[in-house]
Amino acid sequence: MPDLRQMSNRRGLIGFFRTLWFYTKGIAEITLVLATLGATVIGMLVMSEVSKLPDMSYLKNYKPIDSVSIFDKNDKLIETIDQGIPRTVIPFSQVPLVMRQAVLAAEDKRFYEHEGISFLGIMRAFVANAKAMKMVEGGSTITQQLAKNLFFSDVKRTGIVKLSEMVAAYKLEEKYTKEEIFSLYLTEIYFGNGARGIEQASRIYFGKSVSDITLPEAAFLAGIIRAPSFLGSDKHRKEAMARQRQVLSSMAEAGFITVGDSILAEAKPLVFKRIAPPRKAKPFTKYPYFTAYVLELIHRQFDEQMIELNGLKIYTTLDPMAQDAAEAVLSSEIKRAPVGIEEEALVSLSVKDGSIMALVGGAHDYWQNQWNCAVNPHTAGSSLKPFVYLSAFMGGFTPETTVQDIPFTLKEANGEEWNPKNFDGKYLGTISVRDALSQSRNMCTIRVAERVGIPTVIDTLRKAGIKTDLTPTLSLALGSSAVTPLDLAAAYGTLARGGIAINPWTIRRLEDARGRIIGSFNPSPVRVFPLEQVAWITDILQDVVWKGTATQAKLKNRPVAGKTGTADKAKDIWFVGFTPDMVTAVWGGGDEKKVVAKNVTGGTVMARIFRVYNEDYYRANPLPAGMLISSPYNDIGRMTAGTTAAKPVSHSNDVPYVDTSAYQVYQQSQQQQTRQYPRGTSSPVTDPSGGRAIKNQKGVTNYQWSH
Repeated sequence: MPDLRQMSNRRGLIGFFRTLWFYTKGIAEITLVLATLGATVIGMLVMSEVSKLPDMSYLKNYKPIDSVSIFDKNDKLIETIDQGIPRTVIPFSQVPLVMRQAVLAAEDKRFYEHEGISFLGIMRAFVANAKAMKMVEGGSTITQQLAKNLFFSDVKRTGIVKLSEMVAAYKLEEKYTKEEIFSLYLTEIYFGNGARGIEQASRIYFGKSVSDITLPEAAFLAGIIRAPSFLGSDKHRKEAMARQRQVLSSMAEAGFITVGDSILAEAKPLVFKRIAPPRKAKPFTKYPYFTAYVLELIHRQFDEQMIELNGLKIYTTLDPMAQDAAEAVLSSEIKRAPVGIEEEALVSLSVKDGSIMALVGGAHDYWQNQWNCAVNPHTAGSSLKPFVYLSAFMGGFTPETTVQDIPFTLKEANGEEWNPKNFDGKYLGTISVRDALSQSRNMCTIRVAERVGIPTVIDTLRKAGIKTDLTPTLSLALGSSAVTPLDLAAAYGTLARGGIAINPWTIRRLEDARGRIIGSFNPSPVRVFPLEQVAWITDILQDVVWKGTATQAKLKNRPVAGKTGTADKAKDIWFVGFTPDMVTAVWGGGDEKKVVAKNVTGGTVMARIFRVYNEDYYRANPLPAGMLISSPYNDIGRMTAGTTAAKPVSHSNDVPYVDTSAYQVYQQSQQQQTRQYPRGTSSPVTDPSGGRAIKNQKGVTNYQWSH
């Protein structure tokens, strides 16, 4: 009779193994599915990286580009700056055999046997590194290293990138001979200590051409390749010499030299002698202030070594006609500047998209004084007043609101009294806001600022585009704080666009030396102020030019709106104005210790420079006549584009006084952005379609443009 317990145990074991098989089979199937999915995803990621590779045909006539090249808005070259690490291409035949053998022994002994990838080398490196518990050997072939330098030098090292390098290496082997690949490698590889390529390495370490290199020197240079920044440093010369001995031993193992040759080479002392590559006394000469500004922007964003290793092509928004006109005018005008005005600067921006058209930071030789006045702050003076009144308009004022032009006294916390004055020392009593701004009356501006509050004024300035520190005191209304011409041009550009702000910008596109796009920029317009109130300000700023403090800025056939600015004792003088297509800030100033000649103001000096510059620009670059946005509140005559006679401004539903083509950029945003404004103001006026003028209950024309 069978033992029931044994049968039960047997059945239990069979059941257990059946269950185990079931689960094992399930796990295997799941693992296979996951592995397949993982491989598919990895393959897709690798193909995505590989798809970014340029056409490798360009390597046929390869010339290393180690410089920074800057282009204008038309993609024409402005300047090439030798900022990178120089490389010298020498024929492969001129590289001594001993140098080639040293590199092969150090980096890829089977270079002539594989097709770009050495799986044996990868396994050998894996075993060696596992044994040493650290990275002591690399598995990359010379072709893989070349692919990395050419296509993946500025990306994070990941498994996907490593696999992509392998694909790129295979493609290189398909297209080029071993000699061509080796030659490119010797030109591209970095040897540390500022040396790129074998010729520069030989000159920087040993003060000679590579054609004169000796065996010990060749082994030293080849040994550096594995860790160039570390082994190339003078501080780690001991480790570099140890690596040299390893290379000599590898050369003997490979049969390139004898053991005796290796021993003799080890014993021979090396004599290090550096021949640094020549540098220009003036790295760049064309448009130096603009060029310096662009380079500063680039160095904020990119690591210097990345630029040196890869070169850079910078495509900017610079208008060469505007820049030439600006440099010529400042160079001429500084010679006739009043006593005490020793430097001048000019910035022009496109009204349409906020891009920098011209930037000149000084009227003298840049290399004698590299301080860029266009991007550094100066006391603003009355040039900030429009934003005080814009704050008031958004708080309920209108151009016809009356204010008091009478003496003003403020008792400060320390007991002292502040008694500001009007420029002419006179007081006009009760006048309209329009007259107060167009005639730049200080007392009126202070009273308006006091009513709306300095925090509100600062908020308006920030939204308009002013980024510099602003002191929250009542004197800010008269421009006691410092601003940059670039910021002030941006702020007036916001007015020219009817309340739409765009940060000034100049770099359209960035490419590395091999033509890969590594960055691009498009402006982002944002509505920050209501259209109606900005139109009031713009209309008054036309009065400033037509009959106020800036009559010197009038253009014969083009409408202009703008404002003068004169800081205390005329140490800083301004005019900032705009036409339908271009906004320009012009600044002049001098040493604090020197007295400026009498009656020097932004209106007598900088407004004239603005006019001459604009006349020169439009003479060389005629554009279709356009109009400024306006909400005419008065009945004065104003010159319109294309005419020489005054034309009365109508309050009826006329065609709006605006160049609608300048607003195409706003089509990017169909939805009106709503913001809160102080003093109970309603949300901004939306931009309805239609393109016609509508008269509101206040008798002020609201301008509407089609999208």
